[in-house]
Amino acid sequence: MDLARESLGKMPRSYGRPGISEDHQLCHVIEVLPIALVLIGAEGQIETMNRAAERMFGHDRREMQGELLESLVAERCRAVCADWRRQLQGVAAPGEPDEGKRLSGLRGDGSEFPMEIRFDQFDLDGTPILLTSIVDGTERLELERSNADLEELAYAASHDLKAPMRAIAHLAQWIGEDIGPTADPETVENLRLLLARVSRLEMLLDAVLVYSRAGHTQAPVEDVDVAELVREVAATLAPPPGFVIAYEGALPRIRTQRMPLQVVLTNLIDNALKHHDRAEGRITIGTRRADGVAEFRVSDDGPGILPRFHDRIFVIFQTLVNRDETEAAGVGLAVVRKSVRRHGGEIRVESAPPARGTSFTFTWKEAAA
Repeated sequence: MDLARESLGKMPRSYGRPGISEDHQLCHVIEVLPIALVLIGAEGQIETMNRAAERMFGHDRREMQGELLESLVAERCRAVCADWRRQLQGVAAPGEPDEGKRLSGLRGDGSEFPMEIRFDQFDLDGTPILLTSIVDGTERLELERSNADLEELAYAASHDLKAPMRAIAHLAQWIGEDIGPTADPETVENLRLLLARVSRLEMLLDAVLVYSRAGHTQAPVEDVDVAELVREVAATLAPPPGFVIAYEGALPRIRTQRMPLQVVLTNLIDNALKHHDRAEGRITIGTRRADGVAEFRVSDDGPGILPRFHDRIFVIFQTLVNRDETEAAGVGLAVVRKSVRRHGGEIRVESAPPARGTSFTFTWKEAAA
C-alpha cells in the first residue's frame, strides 16, 4: 500500500471522466501490486481493479466498471460498506488511511468469503477517489479456527489425564506403605522417584491448562491503577525478608482487562524472586504511556540470563535450572508472552552476565475508551 500511495503522489494530476483509461499511469501502478486493489470514483462507482482483484472476485474489470463498490460484498453487508465509503468521501482528509474493516466478500459465482477491506482516500485535481485494498481472510480465519481447536484439544487432554495420574500416585503410595518395613533402600528410592515424577507430570498438566486458557479471559475492561495492582501482586507473592518490590515514578491508570495484566506482572515478579541467588534483592516496575500503548519494565538485580537463552525462556516447558532443584513447569514466561501478544504487544529481555540484573520490557495496548 505504501508503494501505491507513493506512486499516486508522483502521477500526473489528470483524472478524467468518464472512468480512467487502461493506459493511465495509475492503472499501471496498481496492476503490478500483488494485493487486490479496486479504484473507486466520487460516486462510489468502480473505475478499475487490478488483476489480483479480478482473481479474488472472479470478475472481469470491464464488466465491473461503473458498478458500485457494494456489489463486491454480500448483500447483508452492503449498507454498512456504503456508509463507510460515504463517511470517508465526505469527512476524511485526503491521504488519511482508514483502518481495516472486516466484511463478507461476494464472488462472481455467488460464493462468499471473509475479507478485510481498507480505504485510502486521495484528491486528484479536486476529485476525490478511494484506493480500496482487500485481503482474503479465508486463510487467517482457518488458522484462527485451527489454533482454537488445538487449544481446546490441549485443555481436554490435560484435563482427562489428571485423573489417571492421581490414581498412579495413590497406587505408588499404597505400594510403599505395604512393602515399607521389608523393602530394600533401592526399592524405597525408586518409589520416591516415581512419586516425584508423577507429581511433576501433574504440574505440567496444570501448566498446559493454564497455557491453553491464557488470553481467553472475558474479563471486563476497566480503569486499572497500575500502582495499586503492583501492590496487590507484591502482597500476594509475599517476598522473603530482604527483598523489596518497588515501582519507579508515578505509575499511571490504564484502560484494560485487569486479570491478564495481573497474571503477566505476577509471573515476571515471581520469576525474579524465584531465580534470585542472594538473600537480598530489589525488583522495580516502571511504566510509561504513548499513543494508547503502555510500556512496562520489570527489572531485578539477580544473576542475569545469558543472551543465548533469551529466546528459549519464552518457550513452554523450557527452564534454565535443574528440575529437581526448583518446582518449575517452565510455562510462566510462555503464558506471559502469549498474554502480551493477545493484547497487541511484544516482550523482550535485556540481560548480559557477568553484569547483574535482568529487565523484561513489554508493551500493552490499551482498550478504547
